[in-house]
Amino acid sequence: MARAFDGAALRDARRLAGIPAAQLAAAIGRTEWTVWSYETGRIRPSVDIAAGLADALDLHVEQLLTRTPEKAVA
Repeated sequence: MARAFDGAALRDARRLAGIPAAQLAAAIGRTEWTVWSYETGRIRPSVDIAAGLADALDLHVEQLLTRTPEKAVA
């Protein structure tokens, strides 16, 4: 199974930590709109940014990933 960034997990973790999107954005050097875009799945963060998000939320990056079934290759 492949792993993909899970925007809902990011949103839930940020809210649970009580961190406003603007504060998280500042911590990773991005805009609040960009954080919102990560949370809604509009865009996916790079591996480095995902690691920064996890670090800012005191999480392991794996906690922001979800397992997705891989497509069969014919």
